[in-house]
Parts: sequence; structure tokens; C-alpha cells
Amino acid sequence: MATTYQLKIVTPERTLFEGPVTYIIVRSTEGEIGILAHHMQLITPLVPHIITVYPENGKTEQFTIGGGFLEVGDTTTVVLADSAERASEIDVARAQKARERALETIGKAEPNIDLIRAKRALARAENRLKLAGHPTALTH
Repeated sequence: MATTYQLKIVTPERTLFEGPVTYIIVRSTEGEIGILAHHMQLITPLVPHIITVYPENGKTEQFTIGGGFLEVGDTTTVVLADSAERASEIDVARAQKARERALETIGKAEPNIDLIRAKRALARAENRLKLAGHPTALTH
């Protein structure tokens, strides 16, 4: 029985990862999920988080995603992400500014502010900073 399966992490712009893996850890709206080979079929929404991938070669990889969907099939699993980056691709200054804007928006608490959107923006920025190894204090 196979212990690996094909994983594909895609965004609207590109395929970020494609290859055989033994395990991944993702965060859905219901909590954290680990996917091994032969997992039951599943489609679930994902929240902004850092996805951990255990490729067949043993070199763990991490990516930050801005939300999206996970589809687990018989032999292939697809992460369809709104956005996704490797640590080496993260612009720390841009992520810091995005975090500051989100915190400012949340702090205003005005009736016309989309608080859910601001909190998602904050989570995306903080995950990017965390994956990049930046020492910014996280609020979540």
C-alpha cells in the first residue's frame, strides 16, 4: 500500500508546489487537519495559515496561504489557495505595513468597517511575518 500521494498547491497565478508527499498539515475553518495517504475524500475551506508539507524526500517545507480550499481525492490532494508564498518570497516590510493597517482598521471599530476582512488581513500578514522568521509580536 502506497504511503505517499500527489500534492498540488496552486493559486490563481501559479503552481507553488507539486509532487509526492507523505503528510501535510493544514488549518480549515473547523481546525487543524493532518492528511496522510488514503485519507477519506474531503473538500473543506481553509483559513489563512502556514501549511506544513512533508515531501517524499524528507525535507519539510512550509508555505503561508491566505485562505482557500482543500480537496482530498483518492490519489491527489489539491490546496487551491487565494495566495501562497514560500518564506524566501516574503517582503517583510510590506507584510509589516499590512499588519499595521489591519491593526489600525480593527482598532477604529467603526460601524462601516468590515471587521472580518480586517481580521483576515491581520492573520495573513502575521503568518507571512512568522514564516519569514520576523520577531514581530503576534496578536493571534
